[in-house]
Amino acid sequence: MQTEFNDIKQLWKQDKTSANDSPDSSAIIKLAEQKKRSTTRTQLANITVLVVVVLALLAYFVFVAKFQFTLSRFGALIMCGSIVLRIGIELASIFYAKRIDLSEAALKSNTSILSFYNFRKKIHGTITIAIIVLYTIGFYMLTPEFSHWFPMWVLILIDLSYILAAVIFSYFIRSAIRREMKALNEIKRLREDLLTQ
Repeated sequence: MQTEFNDIKQLWKQDKTSANDSPDSSAIIKLAEQKKRSTTRTQLANITVLVVVVLALLAYFVFVAKFQFTLSRFGALIMCGSIVLRIGIELASIFYAKRIDLSEAALKSNTSILSFYNFRKKIHGTITIAIIVLYTIGFYMLTPEFSHWFPMWVLILIDLSYILAAVIFSYFIRSAIRREMKALNEIKRLREDLLTQ
């Protein structure tokens, strides 16, 4: 991902310095299309994983853990609903990215891509945190019913292992967000350079 952005950045700089009129941006458009396809593939992979997780949770809740407590059922609904919400957001991101017209001039494409990454930045902020918090609340709402099934030491182990998994998962999410935000900042700097000359 970083290499593609560096390539795009280099081509934009070459176009900016090599022509005074309307630069030939076909190479930039080609690289931008590759980036767009790569992003779409990543998002589709994320959607696939999330769909598998939701189906596994639903299968577990329907066939294995037939919850009796209303609190547990509501917790299961919150867990699945938060993942379905994230799936919807990823589908919206794909739709948004497909609307970017890469055949426009390089500067305008840059603006469209910048707008897309600003959209992704919002998703990675409050929305992602809210989804993780909702999922966690849903998970811990299952604890009262689990206490009827498992001895206390197993229940403590389950709750602590969730915390460990959440910390590891959060680390990977944060790393991905940092990479995406670094790319956004590079695009913003490049756009500012293009506008000043």
